[in-house]
Amino acid sequence: MKVVVIGASGQLGQDIVNAKPGLVKLVGLTHSDIEITDKDSVFSVLTSLEPDVIINTAAFHKTDLCEDEPEKAFFINAVGVKNLVEVCKSMDSILVHISTDYVFDGAKITEKEPYTEEDLPNPINIYGISKYAGELIVKNYLDKYYIVRVASLYGKAGASGKGGNFVYTILKKAKAGEPLRVVDDIFMSPTYTLDAAREIWKLILEERPFGTYHVTNLGYCSWYEFAKKILEYAGVDASIEPVKHTEFKTKAKRPLWSPLKSVKGIELRPWEEALKEFIGGVSTQLWKL
Repeated sequence: MKVVVIGASGQLGQDIVNAKPGLVKLVGLTHSDIEITDKDSVFSVLTSLEPDVIINTAAFHKTDLCEDEPEKAFFINAVGVKNLVEVCKSMDSILVHISTDYVFDGAKITEKEPYTEEDLPNPINIYGISKYAGELIVKNYLDKYYIVRVASLYGKAGASGKGGNFVYTILKKAKAGEPLRVVDDIFMSPTYTLDAAREIWKLILEERPFGTYHVTNLGYCSWYEFAKKILEYAGVDASIEPVKHTEFKTKAKRPLWSPLKSVKGIELRPWEEALKEFIGGVSTQLWKL
């Protein structure tokens, strides 16, 4: 099996590459190798490689910036996806498209139940709307696909300084003695990119039924609870203050509730267990930064 990973230098992309099963022939592509918004680039690069599977992790995901640059958001997150769909159809390849918990509006906060693959998306910001548009293009134009929704990702690539992530940010601020103020009224499912990557490979190699899957670590928490666990597992004694999301002015509305779970047999380990392993593996590296 030949697999192409688009966005191979990102947090999730790097772990998909690192978790590659032995029998898979993998080609990792970065933005310098392919421009998904350019149809000619997509067809030239991918038809020359003739992959059986294309994994697309590329996205414009800076949520507030998407509000200022909606054309760019839709160009990358929807038009770029349409180009990938068309090349997949031409080669009869499978597309694995990475999406987000931000396709949901947070209304299930009244039920305190995570969103499943059976819930209807209703995004409330440009980023989420553009990502949902990409999902609809995949679903309505392609037969052989996996839409994989992930959430609140952290991985070693971000921890090494490229792009950053929440774990890295909290520990770096704690090291610098900066005040830590974290929202306690927005809830999500923190997900370790290596765990998500391994599950994505299982979806492909076990030939699960095509469709949409939620791939996140088990359970959920507020960002404040997440930050407290980060400090605890890193053995860092730092004060942290819980605050409401209204204290942070953002251009884009965020869903106050976006935990995910799967009703399709996907169950990753608890988020606490994954976080503890991650911090144990990179804490020395983090504290050198």
